[in-house]
Amino acid sequence: MNLQHLAITSVPIQPWGATYDAAQALKRGTVFQDLDMPFFAADDAGAPRVCCETSSFSDPQQQERETMMLQIYQISFITDDLRLYLDTHPQDAQALDMLKSNLTQRKQLLQDFAQKFYPLTMDCMADTDPINANAGYCWQEGPMPWEGACV
Repeated sequence: MNLQHLAITSVPIQPWGATYDAAQALKRGTVFQDLDMPFFAADDAGAPRVCCETSSFSDPQQQERETMMLQIYQISFITDDLRLYLDTHPQDAQALDMLKSNLTQRKQLLQDFAQKFYPLTMDCMADTDPINANAGYCWQEGPMPWEGACV
């Protein structure tokens, strides 16, 4: 029986480095500039990809809803990316501080959205306006975030 090793891998530990802001991180697919390595040169050229073009809505309420949703997408992406980083770097104080700050911002954005439109998460249901609380269980009030439906 031949027990030769076919390969031995070596994965360097990711150091903390420069980070993108929320909008750029979502467009680039990472919060870490050092990890931004496009597969093709064409990916790095031309106009940036945009999740949704909020200025294209004629209804001001729909435009505000889409703008708020984009902010929630951006901050949620950063918190997920930082959480993954902290899985392998649990003692990184700078990353933990950034995560806590972004979680606070995300919570506020979700609360603001729930007050203005409808709750996006179960956590937001407790924060809805008491005037609207008489409506009862309102989880089904709005379109799902991925539907992109009009208000």
